[in-house]
Amino acid sequence: MKVLFVAGRWAQDVDKSESLKELRKLAYVEIAESGDEKILKEKAKDVDVIITGGPITGEVIRSADKLKMIQTTSVGYDYIDEATAAAHGAIICNVGGVNANSVVELCFGMILDIARRISAHNRSMREGSWTRVDIERQIEIRGSTIGIVGLGAIGSRMAQFAKHALNMKILTCDPYITEAKAEQFCAKLVDLETLMKDSDIVTVHVPLNDETRHMIGEKELRLMKPTAIFANTSRGPVVDEQALVKILKEKRISGACLDVFEVEPLSIDNPLRNLENVSLVPHIGSTPGIMVKMRETAVKNVIRVAKGLPPMSIQTLKTYYSNPKWVK
Repeated sequence: MKVLFVAGRWAQDVDKSESLKELRKLAYVEIAESGDEKILKEKAKDVDVIITGGPITGEVIRSADKLKMIQTTSVGYDYIDEATAAAHGAIICNVGGVNANSVVELCFGMILDIARRISAHNRSMREGSWTRVDIERQIEIRGSTIGIVGLGAIGSRMAQFAKHALNMKILTCDPYITEAKAEQFCAKLVDLETLMKDSDIVTVHVPLNDETRHMIGEKELRLMKPTAIFANTSRGPVVDEQALVKILKEKRISGACLDVFEVEPLSIDNPLRNLENVSLVPHIGSTPGIMVKMRETAVKNVIRVAKGLPPMSIQTLKTYYSNPKWVK
């Protein structure tokens, strides 16, 4: 078996990886130092598996005749041409759930920042002021209502933290779960409109696909309470960014917490940078330690395949169960 590991931030210190050392005993592993499409097309020609945390285009997939699996070192996999992979018989696996705690901690940190205007006060104090910033918009989180859009690995961990740490009431919107499943996490299953209207905090934890792209637009944002906080740590294009900027400029809601953006890196002239009622961080949901764990989890899944075992965290099950590369 031949494996191509596409380097990047997920592959830092990859030579120190104990899992990679084990994989090298079972398969030939090549490290691609660049994610350039032309380079990847050449290197992928005879590989069985690609491990990546960055884009894998249709051109790269079509160049890899033997390719049967694309293993991401992330939870999201929207940077992979899923349709071409399916047509090629290549499944996509992720490392879902590994970074859940890390993302939840960051999300709640930003929510608390906006709820109490911590960063705004910090800036004001450093400028020599003793002014209380937006005091009328500050809210206490404990006992309030949080609306969680998407109750998957991260969303469900958000619910657990919200309930047990802050005794929050929980609403959730997720078309793929039952009321009984929601109740396991002390959440009430509602539609998106109800969630947006009734929540003090709305936080989004869904994958990016055709169904979720711009699922949160101006219509949905205008349903929120004037004191409500909006948070997105999933994928930027899930939210209509222009609509969110408009809502924030109007101060229609209390503020927003954003770890992801429609275009990354965020442009220097993006209006979000100049708004006081938004907490911005540069896609740092996973700590460095968790990023190493995600990489190791990805490699361990490829080790399973090299040993003839079925892979874990398959995101394209239809391909797995229908393609001759996997059906035995």
